[in-house]
Amino acid sequence: MKRGDSIIRILLADDHPLVRDGLRSCLEMYENIEVIGEAKTGSEALDKAAELKPDVQRQ
Repeated sequence: MKRGDSIIRILLADDHPLVRDGLRSCLEMYENIEVIGEAKTGSEALDKAAELKPDVQRQ
């Protein structure tokens, strides 16, 4: 990571564990991305997003 780059904090949400695991594996290859949490349902994703405050959200 270059100087001045910031970490992008992401919350993963999907009902399939295999999909979440695959996405996490892909994202962990990037130094400037941090997966801060995972959710299995939409309501869990909303609760965790409010708690963890990820950088990337779609509402």
